[in-house]
This record gives sequence, structure tokens and C-alpha cells, in this order.
Amino acid sequence: MFSKKLFPNESIIEIQELSPGYEDHASDVWLVKTTDREVIVRSSKMVDEPSNAFWWGCHNLFGIDPRRLTELNIIHQTLSKQTQIPIPTLFDVKKIDEKEFALLEKIQGATIHSFIDQHPSMMKSLGAGLAGIHSIKRDYIGSPSRTFHVSLDQFHSHVTETMSQLVFRFYDDKKDFKELLHTTRTQLQHISHPESSTFVLVDIDPTQFLSDGNTITGLVDTEAYVVAPRELDFVGLEYVLDEPSAAAFKEGYQTVLELPQLEHVRIPYRFLYRLLSVQGNVELETWMNRKILF
Repeated sequence: MFSKKLFPNESIIEIQELSPGYEDHASDVWLVKTTDREVIVRSSKMVDEPSNAFWWGCHNLFGIDPRRLTELNIIHQTLSKQTQIPIPTLFDVKKIDEKEFALLEKIQGATIHSFIDQHPSMMKSLGAGLAGIHSIKRDYIGSPSRTFHVSLDQFHSHVTETMSQLVFRFYDDKKDFKELLHTTRTQLQHISHPESSTFVLVDIDPTQFLSDGNTITGLVDTEAYVVAPRELDFVGLEYVLDEPSAAAFKEGYQTVLELPQLEHVRIPYRFLYRLLSVQGNVELETWMNRKILF
């Protein structure tokens, strides 16, 4: 049993498997109770090289791999210094039979299943918390540890190449995807490169956060954090917010930072996120015509 190897000097009382509330989640997560403490254990469900659209794309764009949980160390240490959102302490990463397991602090709060109809104070705390993270400035695109990186002035050409490969690998039978690829390739050639980068959660979703109903009490799913333009977070948020929740989010965000300008990047970045299936296999026209919130 993995628990004996992960907790060799502790007596295990209970192991509870946790779920974010939807199918096909990328990680196995357990709450392990010992005589001394409660610990969250996370491990990637992926065995082989990243092969689905999301993880293949993230690996090629940013160099991240959900099986490499040692990357969480720099993510959690960096975020915890910059945001008011509680980030769980990473106690250890252990390897058992070539599989990595992360042992993390258990944070109080309930999993959020939707940002819609939440108390405005909670959305303001989310806005301020993400703005704190976006206050981190980097001068490259890639993985948080910088083991993979490209220069800022090469980002859009790098995105263009990766989008072309995504269409070829996963959407080769989709005429509308190929047509939009041609359009966005042209757009990206004429868009200025990002002036800086920061920590961005590519698959940003309410289920990655905990709340007490009035404020965000934790950010607990961080495997898809990359170093990229902050505009990507805002593009992702437009798919999980509505007008009232976005208004409260903006109010909180602007207590720390000004909002980014999305007009020139919204179409290509939205297309990139659809190619990554960030929110599943949504029909392309529906995805691209999502209401503008920022």
C-alpha cells in the first residue's frame, strides 16, 4: 500500500479519496489521516508521455509535465509570497515505483463548483489574489522552474507553431479549425510580443479553489501553472464568470493592478485555449463567440 511507503513512521487512521466533482480529472487526490496530522496526497493519473490535447499542448508550449510534481515546490513557494490566497505548504515529494506523490498541507474550506451567484466579497478576494500572483514578473515563457523557456519576443511564433501541431494532431478532420488557424496565424504575426510574463493557471476553474462562502480560502490545484502572459488567465476567466461575478472580480483585481488590454489577443488566445480543450470539446463557433467580460 502506498501509504506505508509515504508515511513509514506514522500510523495511518484513514485514507479518503477526494474528487473535484467532475470526471476525467488529471490527478488522484487523497486525504490521509494519521495519529499526528491530516495530509493531502496528490499524484498524476498520467502514466505515459502527455498525449491528450491539453497536456500535450501545455508540454510543448511551456515544458510542463503533470507527472513531475517536484515543479510544485517553486510554484507554491513563489505564489505564497505574492498572494493573499492561502497556498498549501508542500511538505515533500516522494517517488514510489517511478511515480511521484506530493504531500501537502490540508487547507480549510469547501471546493467551489461555480463562480456564478457567489457572494461579491468572495469574487473580490479572488480578483485581488490573482492580481497578487500577476504582480510576479518574469522575462520568459515556459515552466516555473525555467527548465524550459523561450524568449518573450518568440512567444507568438512559438504559439503559432504549437497551434499548427495541435490542429494537425487532434483536429485534422475539422475544416473550421483549419480555417481559423489560418486567420490566427496572420493575426499573431502583427501583434506585439508580451512585455513581461507571470504565473498563469492554464486550466483555471472554480474547482481549483476553496472558499468559506465569503472569501477564497485556498488554491489547491496548481499542476498547470506556467509562466506566460497574464492575458491568458483573463481569457480563461471569461469562460467561468458571468457579468456580476466578473464585475466583483475586476473590483478586487484593480485594488492591486490595472486590468490588461485583451482586444488584440482575445481571438488567438481563445483559439489556443479551445485547441487545448481547456473547458472540454465545446463547439468552435460557440467558444469563439463567448461573451466578452474584460
